[in-house]
Amino acid sequence: MIEIIGQILGVLAMILYAISYQFKKPVFFYLFSFAGSTAFCISYLLLGKTAGFVCNIVSMIKALYLWLFPTVKRKQHFISFIVLYIAVTFITIYFKWDSYLALLTLVASILHTYMFFQTNPKVLRYIQIFGVSPLWIVYNVLGDEIAFGGILCEAFVVTSSIIYLVRHRKDVKEEVKQENSKEQITLESN
Repeated sequence: MIEIIGQILGVLAMILYAISYQFKKPVFFYLFSFAGSTAFCISYLLLGKTAGFVCNIVSMIKALYLWLFPTVKRKQHFISFIVLYIAVTFITIYFKWDSYLALLTLVASILHTYMFFQTNPKVLRYIQIFGVSPLWIVYNVLGDEIAFGGILCEAFVVTSSIIYLVRHRKDVKEEVKQENSKEQITLESN
């Protein structure tokens, strides 16, 4: 029964993250990210995935901080979050070694934190597609208990990121075409 509740909370976390991407204002994005991290934290705890549990505690702290202090210059705190992730993960690994999978969560969490401090949306999505999501998918699949909510969440995030990149690529092509048309009109009128 505990595993079923853990799986349900993982799916709930995925839904909360999906909702977070729909908000334009960062304060709501971080609020729902905090709620999603909390649900994942409990999910991983119930599924016995200690490293996922610990990394999501730090994710909760990060999202709560960004939610409560949205106007603070976040880049100056980037190193603090990286150090916090590394310290907490190594302490966890030292006291309760799950397996080498704990290292996947550490690398994924560091990449995710780096991603949060990016200003270029394309870079953010490439980090997600080629770094963060694959590491979490491997972690969610391997081990004693499969975390279906985590797998679904990462699949959703990768799909959403790819859609964004495709849409953005089309927008850039349209902008180039418009600029070329304006230049052509200017040249013809001269």
